[in-house]
Amino acid sequence: MQGRTSNVLPRRRSSIAVVLVGLGVLFLGVAPVATAAPTDTVLPVPVIGITNLPTGFLSPVYSQVTVRTDPEAPGITEFAEYCVCIVHWRNLTTGGAGAVSPSRFTGPVLTGSGTVVAVLTVNGLSDRVGVLTALPGAGTWNVP
Repeated sequence: MQGRTSNVLPRRRSSIAVVLVGLGVLFLGVAPVATAAPTDTVLPVPVIGITNLPTGFLSPVYSQVTVRTDPEAPGITEFAEYCVCIVHWRNLTTGGAGAVSPSRFTGPVLTGSGTVVAVLTVNGLSDRVGVLTALPGAGTWNVP
């Protein structure tokens, strides 16, 4: 009787191990893959400017810009908020540069992966006359 019990015990242990390994593979295969969420970066220095209204009075311009990057879309920067400004950017890693005026019509900007720096101005806006930058905005962010 003892010989028979010792023969059954190793088989049960191996069967239990196979079932546990099978369940582990099943759960790992069904588990969602962890991905990094998009990152929002508020550029720390807002752009401040002055414009004259059609009435002749001066009006302040104040805009803070938030950029969004997503590891699922490498090399792309999106502007999470609009501003009445022009963002002059340069990628310090690739050397690429450009300028964009974030609005609801502006799509994603191909800045390339790396560290991006930007200066924000209100000068040169085509739809406004007499716009002057009093304090240029600035900031930096990393693009995956």
